Amino acid sequence: MPQRGWEYDLTKCIGCHACVIACKMENNTYLPSPGEPGEAVNYRMVVLRESGFFPKPSRTFISMSCFHCKDPACLKSCPENAITKDSDGVVLIDEKKCTGCRRCEWACPYGAPQFNAKSGKVEKCHFCMHRINAGMEPACVQACPGRALKHVPDVTVGGTAPDGFAPVNLTNPSIKFT
Repeated sequence: MPQRGWEYDLTKCIGCHACVIACKMENNTYLPSPGEPGEAVNYRMVVLRESGFFPKPSRTFISMSCFHCKDPACLKSCPENAITKDSDGVVLIDEKKCTGCRRCEWACPYGAPQFNAKSGKVEKCHFCMHRINAGMEPACVQACPGRALKHVPDVTVGGTAPDGFAPVNLTNPSIKFT
C-alpha cells in the first residue's frame, strides 16, 4: 500500500511561515475574534530550534503538521473510531463521528490534532486531498518559496530528524528529512 508523505529539507527552510499562512487560507481554519473562546487552529506550524554559540550560532526551522504516520497514535486513542487511514495512508478525522474528547490531541507526539473551540471538534491536516485530486500540490507545498517542503505520493522514510523531534519509532511518521 502506498504511503503519502512529506520530504522536508531542513537546510532550505527560511522560517517565513508561508506554508502556515497558505494552509490557514486554504482551509479557513478557526481564528477566534477578540472575546471568542479557544485558540487558533493551525494545521501547520513552524518551530524554531536555536543552538550553538558565537561565533557559530545555528537556527533550524521545522515545518510541522500531521505526518500521516504509519502507526498513528491519534487513531489508536480515538474512542469513537472517528479517525481512519485511507488507501494512500492519509490519516483523516470524520467530523460527524468526532465528539471532541481530545484524546487524539493528547496522544499525538507532533501536536497535529487541533481542538476547535467553536465547533467543539478536533481537526487536522488532511493533506489537501481536494487539491491533490484536482492535480495540484497541497497549499503549503505550493507556497514554500525555498522549496523546502515536498509532497510525495509514496514516501521513503529516512534522514536524520532534527533535535527535539519526537522519536520516530513512536508512530513511524511519513516524512523524509533531507
